[in-house]
Amino acid sequence: MQQRLAKRYNTIVVGVGGAGSPTVYELAKRGKRVLGLERYDIPHDMGSSHGYTRIIRLAYYEHPSYVMLLRRAYELWREIQSRVGEQLLHITGSIDAGPADSWVFKGSWQSCLDHNLPHEVLTGRELAARYPGYRLPFET
Repeated sequence: MQQRLAKRYNTIVVGVGGAGSPTVYELAKRGKRVLGLERYDIPHDMGSSHGYTRIIRLAYYEHPSYVMLLRRAYELWREIQSRVGEQLLHITGSIDAGPADSWVFKGSWQSCLDHNLPHEVLTGRELAARYPGYRLPFET
């Protein structure tokens, strides 16, 4: 007997790479009928999130409101790690640099202040003294 495929879905996700596949997973986990469509083989290395390294950061300079979503993303990464028994998320540090009045610096700093994220504000000179590989203008 041939199994019939569903003809109706609550959600259709186009692209099931690094962002689409967890979306399909989370929706299916919630009992939704979801269809994931992918142009390439699964897995593949053609997605926008592919490469040797990826970054996720809490001090999100685009807007402090993202921090709550990012904290949830960290929880989900830890959940996936425990399910697969392998470390996938490696917490390090990051540097957001720019002039004091720049969008990147001000936005990142505001996220830290609004959400009590551990952070330090360093000048380019202080950064170079601590991490000699960085050579930013001293006033940065």
